[in-house]
Amino acid sequence: MMKKKKTKKESSDVVNKGKGEGGNSLGHLAKEDKDGYAATREITLEGEISSIGDSPKREAGNISVEGDPPQRVSTAASVASPLERVHQIVGESQECRKYGESYEEETLLGEGEEEMSDMSTDEMLSGMESDEDVSEEVKQFSSGGELIYKHFYNDEINALSQEIQEKERLLGEVNKTVWVLKNRFVKLEKHIKSKKKEMAKRKKLVEEKKKIEEEENGACVNIQAKNHFLTKQNEKLKYERERNNEKIIRTQNDLMQCDHSIEEMKEKLIDKEKELKEWTLQIDKLQKEEFEVEKFALCQDKEIENMSYKLEKLNLERVEQEKKVNTMKTKNMQLQMELQANIKENEQMEEEKKKLRTKCKCVVDTINNRDQTIFKFEEEFTRYAKKREKLTHSCKAINEHIETQRGKNHLLSDQLKREESNLSKLKREVGKIQEELKKAYDERDILIKDLDCEKITTREKLEEKNNLQVSLTGLEKTLHKLTQSFEESKREYAKEELNSVEKNQLIKSSEQILTEQNGKLAKLSSKIKVLDEEKFKLQENLQKSKNEYTILEADMVGTQIKIKQMKSNIKKMEQELERQKEILYKFDFQTQVLTKKLNVASGISTFEKKKKSQKKIDTLEKEFTRYEEIYNTLNNEMKRISVELKNIKNQQMCMKEEKGNILQDTEKLELEIKSLESNVLTQNKEKENVMLIEMNLKIELDKMKEIFSNNLDSLNVLKKKKKENVQNEKLSEQDMNAHVDSLKVIVKNMNDELHKLNLQVHDRKSRCNNLELKLDAINVRSGEEEYQQRGEEEGGRPDRPDAQDNQHIHYKIKIEEDISKLKQEIETLDALIEKENQQVEQFQKTLNEIIQTNKSFSENIKCIDPQYKELLKKKNKLNKKCDQIKDDIASIEKHISEYKKKINGVENELNDVISDVRSVEDKVTALQENSRKMEGTINDIFVKIERASNQLRGLVGAKKKPLSSQLGASQSDDDGEDAPTGEATPTGGGAEQRAEQVPLEKRVFKQIQMESLKEKLALLFECFQSHGDNAVVREIYHVIEASE
Repeated sequence: MMKKKKTKKESSDVVNKGKGEGGNSLGHLAKEDKDGYAATREITLEGEISSIGDSPKREAGNISVEGDPPQRVSTAASVASPLERVHQIVGESQECRKYGESYEEETLLGEGEEEMSDMSTDEMLSGMESDEDVSEEVKQFSSGGELIYKHFYNDEINALSQEIQEKERLLGEVNKTVWVLKNRFVKLEKHIKSKKKEMAKRKKLVEEKKKIEEEENGACVNIQAKNHFLTKQNEKLKYERERNNEKIIRTQNDLMQCDHSIEEMKEKLIDKEKELKEWTLQIDKLQKEEFEVEKFALCQDKEIENMSYKLEKLNLERVEQEKKVNTMKTKNMQLQMELQANIKENEQMEEEKKKLRTKCKCVVDTINNRDQTIFKFEEEFTRYAKKREKLTHSCKAINEHIETQRGKNHLLSDQLKREESNLSKLKREVGKIQEELKKAYDERDILIKDLDCEKITTREKLEEKNNLQVSLTGLEKTLHKLTQSFEESKREYAKEELNSVEKNQLIKSSEQILTEQNGKLAKLSSKIKVLDEEKFKLQENLQKSKNEYTILEADMVGTQIKIKQMKSNIKKMEQELERQKEILYKFDFQTQVLTKKLNVASGISTFEKKKKSQKKIDTLEKEFTRYEEIYNTLNNEMKRISVELKNIKNQQMCMKEEKGNILQDTEKLELEIKSLESNVLTQNKEKENVMLIEMNLKIELDKMKEIFSNNLDSLNVLKKKKKENVQNEKLSEQDMNAHVDSLKVIVKNMNDELHKLNLQVHDRKSRCNNLELKLDAINVRSGEEEYQQRGEEEGGRPDRPDAQDNQHIHYKIKIEEDISKLKQEIETLDALIEKENQQVEQFQKTLNEIIQTNKSFSENIKCIDPQYKELLKKKNKLNKKCDQIKDDIASIEKHISEYKKKINGVENELNDVISDVRSVEDKVTALQENSRKMEGTINDIFVKIERASNQLRGLVGAKKKPLSSQLGASQSDDDGEDAPTGEATPTGGGAEQRAEQVPLEKRVFKQIQMESLKEKLALLFECFQSHGDNAVVREIYHVIEASE
């Protein structure tokens, strides 16, 4: 930066010196014609005007350069004054000084500006001429030559000589400044010697300049060829315009198709709304049917409650019977204990009887000699003995009856044990069969679930296959379109390498479209995945409901009639569910079709964006009117943009790299297509495997059905056995009741016999009392008689005891002993009677206990009944399942509401898409208008360019011949001055000398035009920075960057 500042200061000092020597400062004014053409720069020098004198003022012709190789200056068709020519030359010298400063800056800006190519302006103007220019050019040559020769034979020759002298003086000053600048340039070159490539390029540029010098003579021929080339390019441009118009028409047609597709989408949305209404009606029907099913379930619950109540009653009866049996058992045990006690007591009685018999024999032996009273007593005693024998016989009969009852009780207990063992076996068998049934049902449910899952997976895979095939077809179509567009772009690129800007935009737009399509494909895949997940959830819910219905079917096997009814209802429900599934699948398919159509519409919109981007360029050209001054100056000075051709070449390399990237992308797409095809093949193989699995599952299902039928047959057999066991139990209960009735009759007989015995005991007691009274009376009489006898005997024999008196006392003693014994026997009989009464009461208690035990036994049997427990379990399961079904219905309703919300969201998105399409249509109309206006402006610009080129050609042809001699002299002077520069640069001296053979005027004009171009570019970049937010300005900036 310091070096740059120094060089600028030095160049400004040199210019100031020149100003001092001239005596006055220099100034230049840029003027423009009414038509917008860039006017010549008029440079006034006050000192020069004063030295010339009162010479008349003449107009100067427009000076420009047709190209770098010829660099010929010519006068205009009108008469040019020598004074104004002097002004022009002074201005050129001043601009040459400015060029020294700008050239020094350019050397430090880098490779792009250091390596300046001397490409001819004819090549830069190759895109701006038409066929009509050739005839106009010939006329200008003829007319311009005549005018020049007319004026050269007048007094202007003296003025021209004076002007030439002044030019030489000014050129000496300019050469000094150039010498200083060259020294500085040499210093800068010392820093850049290491860059061999730059030197080689400069050598190439010098060689090109040599060739250009040699080709100066054939400039006119080149101009004609270029004019011919320009006509061809104009024809190409016209053809491109027609193609653009056709593309515009196509876009309009595409927009119309989009409108039709949007209307079709609206109609489809209306149809979908109708389908949703039908769906809601079907849901209402399903809800009603579910309500009826719930009613049916409630009726079944009531029936189950009634059955359970009946079973509870049966269980209670069974428990009571069991209690009765237990009481009977306990009573039997008590009776056994009592019988054993009675047996012991009978044995004691027999022993006592034996003792009494012995005693009776003794008493009979003693009483044989007694009185008639004792004989009567013996008769009564014999009666009493007979009655006792009767009692013993009755006791034996009772014992025999008890023994028979014992045998019967043993038989009943054995039967009960057998029946209990049979019941336990039956319960075990029933449990095993129920377990096997449960396992079979579970296996059947699992198989049904697996079948449903596999069916659903197969359907999903089929749908996925269809979707993939559709997507493959779409991708193939897009690939075909892309390949076609790529081939077209290739052809256009081969044909139109000069118009690289448009092709860059096309390639960028194609890349953007590819990226957008990839992004849309990713979005579509994500949306499809989300929809598949939602579908899978809904299918899971439906599977759960189906499984629950199958479980309900399995649970309702109890009653065949109810099972048939439930099966019919369930079949109806399954058919409705399948219809719902079909509706869901149709709805999903329609949503997929809609999404695909939306994607197609979005793809069309992206394809339209290509055309819109091309149309935007046309709209951008509208705003070029604001910058007409800058644009006109650029068109007049575009001939000197040879420096920027290297950037174009670099861009061409970038384009080639981008082509390679596009080819790589196409290869990647082909690989992806191959991978998709391999995936499709694998899916087909998986489908075949799934079909084989389905066949195996069907075979297994048939086997399971056979097993299930066998189990049902075994169940029916067990049910028959169960009925027989129930009948046997009822018969056993009847036998038990009959036995209890017989026991009641026996107890009644025992009570009657006890009553009779009580009466007999009472009679015996009364007789005993009578006998005691009689004995007392006898004792009194005997006592009186004995007292009388004792008195008589004492009176007769007072000293001798009588033997009869002793016998009588002994007899009394025996009688008293017998009386005491009889009393004891009576007391024992009373005790026995009391015991018998107690036994009777105990019998009654045992009977009551047996009845209670029978009741408790029946209740226990009811509780033990496995069917009752199973029914309770089934009831609980059914209640739980009903609750689950209600929850599932609520969840399904929630899903339906969510689905409706999603549909509303989709409708909103469609409305947004419609609004976007409308906005796009508005933009398309605006772009069409802008393109029309830009076409008008471009036509105006081409007309102006053609006019400027014609004028330049006339000037070059007019000034070619008269100025050749004067320019030769100036070239010799330049060679003499440039000799030391060759010494300063030993490496490239020959090349510089050859370059300096070009006239100074041409180089000065070249530097001036390059400087002005850079200034205008700087102004453009300032405009871009200040108005960067504007889309039009941004597009222009991108175009300029691409051209660089």
